[in-house]
Amino acid sequence: MIKLIPAVKHIEIYSNFFLGQGLCYEENSINSRLLSALKKLPYDKAGAKLDICIAGHTGEGYELSINENDVRIKADGPAGAFYAVQTLRQIFKNSEIPCLYIKDFPDFEYRGFYHDVTRGKIPTVETIKKLIDQMAYYKLNSLQLYVEHTFEFEEYKHLNASTGCLTKEDLLQIGAYCKENFIDFVPSLSTFGHLYELLEQPQYKHLRVLKNYETLPNFWYARMGHHTLDPENPQSIALVESLIDQYISCFDSEWFNICCDETFDLHTYDAQGVDSGKLYVEFVKKIIAHVQKRGKKVMMWADILLEHPETIAQIPAGTCFLNWDYSAAPSEDKIIRFSQSGRNQIVCPGTSSWSRLCEHVDQEEQNICRMAEYGYAHGAKGVLNTNWGDWGNPCSLELAMYGLVLGAEKSWSVNTSVDNEFYNRVNALLYENENGILYLKELSRLHTLVNWNIFCRTYFYHRYGHESDKKEFQPDLTAVQKAYAELSQKLSGEQWVNDEYRQEMLLAAEGICVIAELWAKLLGQPAERLTDTRQWLQKYSEKWLQKNQPNELYRIREMFEYCEDI
Repeated sequence: MIKLIPAVKHIEIYSNFFLGQGLCYEENSINSRLLSALKKLPYDKAGAKLDICIAGHTGEGYELSINENDVRIKADGPAGAFYAVQTLRQIFKNSEIPCLYIKDFPDFEYRGFYHDVTRGKIPTVETIKKLIDQMAYYKLNSLQLYVEHTFEFEEYKHLNASTGCLTKEDLLQIGAYCKENFIDFVPSLSTFGHLYELLEQPQYKHLRVLKNYETLPNFWYARMGHHTLDPENPQSIALVESLIDQYISCFDSEWFNICCDETFDLHTYDAQGVDSGKLYVEFVKKIIAHVQKRGKKVMMWADILLEHPETIAQIPAGTCFLNWDYSAAPSEDKIIRFSQSGRNQIVCPGTSSWSRLCEHVDQEEQNICRMAEYGYAHGAKGVLNTNWGDWGNPCSLELAMYGLVLGAEKSWSVNTSVDNEFYNRVNALLYENENGILYLKELSRLHTLVNWNIFCRTYFYHRYGHESDKKEFQPDLTAVQKAYAELSQKLSGEQWVNDEYRQEMLLAAEGICVIAELWAKLLGQPAERLTDTRQWLQKYSEKWLQKNQPNELYRIREMFEYCEDI
């Protein structure tokens, strides 16, 4: 049985089989980007002839025919031929390849992945390239990296050594690799809210809406809110324009995401009799005008506009709204409202991996499926699947990849059901182990017994005594240790083809047990240990540093070491 992700629209499988050991083609006649993709397939000078016919310059649909002694691709455009090659790559994983015919095309024109490189963890360029490889394999066509301060901005240059950053050269490398893989690399930059590192600096504090804001010891909570630029101060727009001008030149995309989400503090103006919705829109219009002057089209998050629906019509034409909802039961009404307004929207579900050591499988499945289906029903332009890094970004990319694959599936083939047939395809192509999803679900259930956010709050409260961090929660240590021991025994006894996934699952399971045991210690209820904090922390640190810059690893180490030493 041929296993493909995403599912194709039409497939006919015949009784005879492909006889070649590889493909033969004239390299000089093939587009360089397509040639790079073909080089991931077996080449044989005496092999089956590969014929590629590209009808035009655009279009992502394709037809693929595998016969006994030749393979034929007929595509609407170069991207369509590229996706046909990705399908071929998946087919060639089989020991026997049946002759077949496929006709395929996507349900959404925009199929994106959004990855947080600001809050805790900045991947190396090589890690991002591996992410791009996975995106291309599953036919995603847009990447955005969430950035607040993690670029070499002049305004942050004295922070780069401690917080880490991506350089212009890094972004140009990533952009070139995206282009090679038919992925649009879209800049995404906080320009209104979520400006913690900027507005904590003495020279910029006067630009914060909350002038007398008290900085909290709980760094991870503090950076999530209360750092909104004051739209009434003329210096604010000048600062935003400076950030945009430094960043925009790193990208070839015609789009620029200005974010402008979660500007919580503007509500203080309502109490003063000032319309916060009007303030918001007028400032956003200034940002949009500047981006448009630089020759880009604008994307922005939709949440604040939905709080002030009367303002949607005031946003300049051509703006694309990123309509997000990460709950298990997302609101269809929010999507309907933008559809009825006649404005372009992209629906934005999430991997539910943030504030955790692994993705929350039950939640992401319901969220991603429903958001994609609502978006398709109401004419959305596409799906942008988000992978945030709240509260230290403790989760590895590997343990958010099921969410990426599910988002890719639903944005190409929206009617796919998440069932055993889909799980079998994921196990075969992502994990290359028949138990991959089974173990991921078991790990996800284990994590529901331990809440990362409240553990962090318990640490901050114990260390600094700030009442805002006082939360009541006590994990069932016996249940955690029992579930961890069972899962650890299973994972330890296996070896996968893509073994990094198994290793990351094992590490996350151990980390969850470490948390539960340290939590008991914080609450004055020490118990027999199954884990060793420092041994686990060493392994966790090594994995982090293999794939990411050091940047905020020290914060996680500091928390675990403090809890261990009390």
